[in-house]
Amino acid sequence: MKVLMISIDKGLLGRGQLGDVIERHRAYGQKVQRLDIIVLSPKGFSPYQISDNVWSYPTNSSNKIKYYFDAKKIGKKLFEKTTYDLIVTQEPFFTGLAGAWLKKKFGAKFLVHFHGDFWQNINWLKENKLNWMLWLISKLVVVQADAIRVMSNGQKNTLIKAGVSPDKVNVIATPVDLKKYDRLDLVPTSDFKTVLHVGRDDKVKGYDTLLKAFDLIKRQMPDVKLVKVLGGKEFSKALNNHSNKDLKISVYPQTNHQDLVAFYCQADVVVLSSTSESFGKVLVEANACGKPVVSTNTTGGREIIRDGYNGFLVPIGDYQALADKVLFLLNHSDQAKAMGQNGKNLVRERFSDNLDQIIELWRKIIGTKI
Repeated sequence: MKVLMISIDKGLLGRGQLGDVIERHRAYGQKVQRLDIIVLSPKGFSPYQISDNVWSYPTNSSNKIKYYFDAKKIGKKLFEKTTYDLIVTQEPFFTGLAGAWLKKKFGAKFLVHFHGDFWQNINWLKENKLNWMLWLISKLVVVQADAIRVMSNGQKNTLIKAGVSPDKVNVIATPVDLKKYDRLDLVPTSDFKTVLHVGRDDKVKGYDTLLKAFDLIKRQMPDVKLVKVLGGKEFSKALNNHSNKDLKISVYPQTNHQDLVAFYCQADVVVLSSTSESFGKVLVEANACGKPVVSTNTTGGREIIRDGYNGFLVPIGDYQALADKVLFLLNHSDQAKAMGQNGKNLVRERFSDNLDQIIELWRKIIGTKI
């Protein structure tokens, strides 16, 4: 089986990767004959060899408008060298549009991933006027797709309600190798409490809510520290706009997977303040490290958190509620520890390294047996 992916994850080009993205795609390569990945990127990147049979190719586009056209151009050249059985796109927007074009031209099967929670999500549509255009593009792409992979049952139900055939939608979360998070040698080493946020630099992460909540937390616990992994322009913008300039925050623009596990293990509470999440892999990873979590009540949050059992859910945008739940866990270490252990048990039962499920889906789509 030969697979062509189209992705927006520049970590696949060997720079700034979060977590195990390189390792995960190297593992995909062990299950297929060839895996090539087109990555939507600005100028300044080079092709990157992930393994013997896995390569990533940057579009090196002069602007975002050219992402689609450059991805088509590279995909056409790759198809002229290799006959791919399957096209996989990371989202149903520009990668999906390019994938649909390549499917029509070369006749390969076409799988679209829904990693974001955007269909029927008014919060997402309000974030940017361009999101309305992206939503319309996604509707066109879904029609062309042979299959859709979503991260949660909530996403699947939303698509079905919107008229997508249930047979077309497959729920398979992002693979998580839980063994890598079970690190008893990593324990909190500081005297002060630590709240951790891990996530890409995106408006959808709700940084304004996060900072307002942390401000309230510090008024109750002055020594508490916020650690932000994967800070960037959007987080810096939110920080500059926040009224309190004296917040104690440690920002790490990027980290490797081993260090990320250490951040989880050394935190007291892990939070997500997002306006939308399709799955929330961060929550699974935090629970796998035995840490309690507090998240806004997104589709992904509801998929992972049993409120009051392995963490807490709070209304989207409600920074007071977010602060209250974090403070409860910081002030009640026994309950926090119990929730963290509950989380570890829960993710072992429900989430595992599901790479084989993904490969099985690929083979099902192209009509071959494992």
